[in-house]
Amino acid sequence: MAVTIDDIKDLHLDSSASIAPLETLEVSHSLWPTPIRIVTNHADGVNAMLETGETVYFEFAPLLINRGKTSDDLDQSFNITLGDLGEIVPPLIKQIRASDSDEYPQVIYRQYAYDASSMTFAKDKPIDIAKGLFVEQMSRDHQATTFDAKTPDKNTVATGRPYSPDYYVDLKGLL
Repeated sequence: MAVTIDDIKDLHLDSSASIAPLETLEVSHSLWPTPIRIVTNHADGVNAMLETGETVYFEFAPLLINRGKTSDDLDQSFNITLGDLGEIVPPLIKQIRASDSDEYPQVIYRQYAYDASSMTFAKDKPIDIAKGLFVEQMSRDHQATTFDAKTPDKNTVATGRPYSPDYYVDLKGLL
């Protein structure tokens, strides 16, 4: 009996040993002719179906993706190192700087369930997606480009009143 993989939980808890996570990254900007689409752990590149039903090609590039800390404030962040040898990202960044654009490149992270034994997708569409990420900090050298992709700060404004004895005098008896 085949196990249905519908989400990231199924991948880690219920799938067979041959099912592996396949991580992809899409970086786009309104000034670029096409987005950068990269897969990290499939050396031949891969055609994959997006959540919209469109099939696109992700090319292989050495890529290290570190998810940020787990928090309860809705903020997501990724630290990404792309081993592009200064060939992929720098020309695109120069294009943004030359236009004096204030727009940040947008990042979409997708994870697929891939059956390594049959070399096919266990599920056609992504099982994990992180959208709404923007490149904020970037550094590069002759070997790689490293950048942080994160959501805009969601909780920069405090709401409500603090729950403290200053506002609720009855709390003093409990302290």
